[in-house]
Amino acid sequence: MSTNETSSDHLRDVVREVLREVLASRAPGSEPPAKAAEHVRIANDADLARFVARIIQHLDNPATAGGLRSGQHTFTLEETRVSAPAPFNGTILAGVITEAKIEKHAAGGVVAVAPDAVITPLARDKASKLGVKIERRRLC
Repeated sequence: MSTNETSSDHLRDVVREVLREVLASRAPGSEPPAKAAEHVRIANDADLARFVARIIQHLDNPATAGGLRSGQHTFTLEETRVSAPAPFNGTILAGVITEAKIEKHAAGGVVAVAPDAVITPLARDKASKLGVKIERRRLC
């Protein structure tokens, strides 16, 4: 038997002994510790980056790492309420949307177009160059 096998067997014996002691010290019928649920909100890339950083913090902290690894510490998503879009008071463009129309209506940073409007590739390029967002809106 090699030294590694002996060390491995010894380690298993120690783990079994610790488990026996822990299980014996628990009162009959006692429940395992409740899971800790941490609420998180992930609505964008910044929220996701904060969540990953939070997991790393838990793993770096010996007091919380075990709970995270064992599944005792869990995460739940916070409910996000989606608000209705604000009423649009500007012009909603219809028909064929060209570069000229994009340039003419680009001042607000958003160009609203009807759901069935056709946007030319050059119009999309122009909007991109100008930093203009194209939004589809219903005609009222």
